[in-house]
Amino acid sequence: MEWFYQIPGVAELDSAESFFTFFSVPYEPQTLRRCCLPVLREFHQRLRSNVPLRNLLETTPREPWLLARRLLAESYAHCATEQTS
Repeated sequence: MEWFYQIPGVAELDSAESFFTFFSVPYEPQTLRRCCLPVLREFHQRLRSNVPLRNLLETTPREPWLLARRLLAESYAHCATEQTS
């Protein structure tokens, strides 16, 4: 997960909303309030499980940000879907 913490600006994020704003991931505020902890927990798990992608991240400086954005969006979609089921 070291690659994640090397993304400029990540260290300053202090709330679920700030992560979504920083990574430009659209969200429904009411849904995020309801499933904030599951989303962040899953996001953390996805970040940890994508460590082998490190070599792929060296292609461009923007790659880590794009990967983190995708993982956050996937985590939110998964948790939001479970909340409505």
